Amino acid sequence: MTIDDPIAIFDSGVGSLSIIKEIRNALPGENYIYLADKKHFPYGKKTHDELLRIIRNTIEYLSKNFTPKLIVLASNTPSIQVLHELKKGAVDVIGVFPPVNEAVSVSKTGHIAILATQNTVMSSELDEYIHSQKIPASAKIIKWNASRMVELVETGDFLSNKDKSLRIISEELSLLEETDNMVDTITLSSTHLPFLNEYFALLRPCLHLIDPAKIVARKVKSLLERNLRTTSQKGTLEILATQGKESLETIIKRLGIQEEIHEVRF
Repeated sequence: MTIDDPIAIFDSGVGSLSIIKEIRNALPGENYIYLADKKHFPYGKKTHDELLRIIRNTIEYLSKNFTPKLIVLASNTPSIQVLHELKKGAVDVIGVFPPVNEAVSVSKTGHIAILATQNTVMSSELDEYIHSQKIPASAKIIKWNASRMVELVETGDFLSNKDKSLRIISEELSLLEETDNMVDTITLSSTHLPFLNEYFALLRPCLHLIDPAKIVARKVKSLLERNLRTTSQKGTLEILATQGKESLETIIKRLGIQEEIHEVRF
C-alpha cells in the first residue's frame, strides 16, 4: 500500500455521490474509486445474512483489485447492521451512521426524526446504536422509513420528475408531522437523501437537516493524516457499476460528473 493508492467508496447506487463530494472537498488530491452496486439495490430490503454476504464480498473485491488505503461503506443500512460483524482486514473500513448527537445539539424541541431505509428503521441494531449515543432522556427519536424518497434519487426522478418528487416528499413529511408535529430536526440517514435538500427546503424551510457526509469526510481526513497517508497529487475519480451503467450515466451527467463508467462483475 502506498500514499498514492485510492480511497474506495461504495454503496448500492448513487447515494455514495453525496459522500464522495464532501470527501473530495476535504481531500482533493486523492484518487478515488466509486463503486455503485446497483445489482444489489436497495440494501435496505436485504435480509441480514444477504447484506453481510454482499458487503463482505464487495470489500474483498475492492481490496484485491485496487489495494485501497481506505474503504468507505457509504450506506447507513449496512454500516449499522453488519459492519461490526466483519473481521478487521488489512484495509480500514469506515461506515456512515445517523448523526444523532449533532441533531440533538441543534434541535429546539428535542424531537428528532431519523430518515432511513425500511430495514434500518426496523432493525434492532439501530435501536442499539441510538442507545449507545447516550442522548438526553428528554430527547425523542422518531425512526422514519424514507424508502420512497430514496427511490426518487436512485431512479433519477428527483431530477427528471419534480412534480412526482414534490408530491411524494410532501406526503412523507405530512405523515411524519401526523406522527409527531414537534419534530424540528431530521437526520438524512440514507446517503441518497441529501440530494433532496432542495425539496426539503421548499416544503419545510424551518426543518433542520443533518447530513452525515461532512462528519464522514472529517473522519476520513483525520484517519489518513494521522497515519501519514495523504497525498497532494492531482486527484482522479474512477466509477464502477455492477449493473445499470446507462441509467447511472444519465444521472451523474445531470449532476455534472463526466467520468466514464465501467461495468464490473464479481
